[in-house]
Amino acid sequence: MAGASEETVQTPLIQQADFEKITQTVSAHFQTEDSFMEHGIPTYYLKQPQETKQPFLKLLKELAKMNMLALLRRIDSKIVLKVFPKPPVKPSNILINWLLFFATIGTTFLTGYLLSVEFVDKGLMSSPFIGAAAFTVAIMTVLGAHEMGHKLTANRNGIEATPPYFIPGPPPIGDFLGFGTFGAVIMQKSLPPNKDSLFDIGSSGPIVGFILASIASIIGLILSPTLPLPAPGGGLPAPLMFDLFAIFLRVPADRYVLLHPVAFAGWVGMIVTMLNILPAGTLDGGHVARSLLGEKARTVLVLLSFLLLVVEGFWSMAFFVVLMSMYRHPGALDDVSGLSTRRKLLVVALVAIFVLCSFLHYWVLYLLQLLGF
Repeated sequence: MAGASEETVQTPLIQQADFEKITQTVSAHFQTEDSFMEHGIPTYYLKQPQETKQPFLKLLKELAKMNMLALLRRIDSKIVLKVFPKPPVKPSNILINWLLFFATIGTTFLTGYLLSVEFVDKGLMSSPFIGAAAFTVAIMTVLGAHEMGHKLTANRNGIEATPPYFIPGPPPIGDFLGFGTFGAVIMQKSLPPNKDSLFDIGSSGPIVGFILASIASIIGLILSPTLPLPAPGGGLPAPLMFDLFAIFLRVPADRYVLLHPVAFAGWVGMIVTMLNILPAGTLDGGHVARSLLGEKARTVLVLLSFLLLVVEGFWSMAFFVVLMSMYRHPGALDDVSGLSTRRKLLVVALVAIFVLCSFLHYWVLYLLQLLGF
């Protein structure tokens, strides 16, 4: 998940002496119909229509040399450009990242150990330490790849972002299904230049994470033994992708799959991917939705995300999404220029990934049965 933090404008105001220089820079890239200082902030009303996406990117590069940045917004049918001093970026304490990383290795190793006990008891694994190490490598790779997808995309777009923060979690104890981790997150320290960059930040993590979770799932299911029915109670619901893999691997109808720790890591990766694609707040899907639909669709998308989580049984996550969505998404520096056509088409792939990682097919099958099909 990539968290966003809005660039604040609580920075030293620009002096009148610099206004002329800034105005010349802005005028080199945009046609303006009015320019003035508003509370010490250079403000420009742009003529319409005119191309904004590429000129704004060029303007940002010029302003960066002056240690400044710009915001482009549509206000009351007018396109308004404001220029601010670039706020200082607080350096990250990398020690915290490393401590959380090693703590998460510890909790996931314990989780993998507990998952492997049944394999050892059934004579399917020589030592639980083997399963523990396999689960740790698999889940940390899936989560790490997801977050590095965000991080590398941020670096490519000139966005300040922290290294990944891995979040340790409880292992499975009794009836409690713990994963050993609550995932990972990077924090953005600056806003993306435009909606294209915001979309790329949001989509990169789930796409990379889905690919790695699929690989882990395939390897894990190959390693997973099939045992005669009936299966013990409390089995995990299978994402659609898992059911498709099971069909491909020709799992007999009279047997059930005992998930290998690596397969369980793939399962967790699928769930994490599904949750992150939800179009709410500053989740990855929230970035995508903000770049595609703007701020106006926020309430509808939050409600839809809440209902989907309730239907799939993720009650705690449902309320977390509502809480997170109480804060407005900051958007991009250029919140006026549209999203590219290629990225709009990529939304279809993200929806497909969501469906493949979800349990919605169970509800579809249930409805078909009710209708007599």
